[in-house]
Amino acid sequence: MLAEAYRVLKPGGELVIGFIDRNSEIGQHYLAHRAGNVFYREATFYSTAEVEQLLRATGFTTPAWVQTLSKALEETDAIEPLRAGHGQGEFVVVKANRP
Repeated sequence: MLAEAYRVLKPGGELVIGFIDRNSEIGQHYLAHRAGNVFYREATFYSTAEVEQLLRATGFTTPAWVQTLSKALEETDAIEPLRAGHGQGEFVVVKANRP
């Protein structure tokens, strides 16, 4: 998928991917319960390090990361603002450039 996205993007184009970090609490929960869930039983979950490695191996550069959902879902009562980086939020978004 990344190779095809790279191929069809013009130079200077940007790819944005949003995902649940496999290493997060929610990611681990989904992995443990995916066999019984029709929505993600066939899903492959990735860590942020794996996504970055795949992007760079495909030729994308300068990934920029933001994250959200840093509290347990049962404690979340409002939309959480995005924070720069990754590793502390359950949901991660990365923007990478095609040089």
